Amino acid sequence: MNKKYKAAVIGCGRIGSEFDNDPKRMVISSHCGAYSYFKRTKLIAVSDLDEKKLEKCAKKWKVPVFYQDYKEMLNKEKIDILSICTQSSNHLEIIRNAVNYGIKAIFCEKPIADSLKNADEIVDICRRKKILLVIDHQRRFDPLYQQIRKYINNGNLGDIQQVAFYYTAGISNTGSHLFDLLRFFLGNAQWVFGIFSKNKSSNLIDSNIDGIVKFKNGVIATIQALDVRDYTIFETDIFCKKGRIKITRAGFDAEFYNVKPSKLFSGHKELYLSKIPFNKNILHQFMVNGVKYIVNYLDGRSKPISTGEDGIAALELCTALFLSAKNQGQKINLPLKIRATKLKSK
Repeated sequence: MNKKYKAAVIGCGRIGSEFDNDPKRMVISSHCGAYSYFKRTKLIAVSDLDEKKLEKCAKKWKVPVFYQDYKEMLNKEKIDILSICTQSSNHLEIIRNAVNYGIKAIFCEKPIADSLKNADEIVDICRRKKILLVIDHQRRFDPLYQQIRKYINNGNLGDIQQVAFYYTAGISNTGSHLFDLLRFFLGNAQWVFGIFSKNKSSNLIDSNIDGIVKFKNGVIATIQALDVRDYTIFETDIFCKKGRIKITRAGFDAEFYNVKPSKLFSGHKELYLSKIPFNKNILHQFMVNGVKYIVNYLDGRSKPISTGEDGIAALELCTALFLSAKNQGQKINLPLKIRATKLKSK
């Protein structure tokens, strides 16, 4: 019989619980929801400083106990998997405390921390304590993205020529997902240029930044910000030698373009919308898939897919773009030697 793992959540806000209050969301979209839905986990406790938010969360998910003081929760409850869904500035302090209570896995929201210095310490602590650290760069858990990556890496579309990425809502908040996804497809980056975008972020403490990222494989990716108050967007456009893949609808859909002789110009070829060469009819259960991955890892049946090191690398790119923009578009080489720069997010 498979063991059932006990889970707890610190932070009952949007990604912790409240995203599942949205009637338009057709799949489980929060940590509490994922633990409650997945058969191999049991949500035994939640914690939040906001008493009303805490009680509402506990009632919604039928959680038996809840705490305003997360330290009291750690001390009283036997937890296997802990989700941290607080501001990034609190992640290090919580993890310093949590690792002393026999926890097997930490599912931490992005960005991993508010500085590379703190992120480095988080990863070091979890490594020394032999605790699985998973960062919620949730698209890594999705079969659609895994298929796209495999299809490109197998050479089906030839070499990647250029990548364009469009996003909203801040270089730290959304940029963490953005850069992790680019690394998922392209590997590690070499340098960046960045400028503050004329399209402002709705969050005054988390700027929109336009930029260019050069990856070690030679590919250039452009990063272009739009104003979330007009509409939200999270799209990736990958141009290869033999075709094009465009990830659309906030990452929930994809389009495939094949190279064919032009219908307009003799002696030329063009890109034409074609049937996608893999299965895209997928239920995008990002959060549930993340919890399932953690359980499979603890069972000894899967390998790391979204590690603390990946979290550091994504935060490093966010920080590098910010430093470049702050210095009027200065080229910033990676890895960053400056580790103490603080990035704020919501």
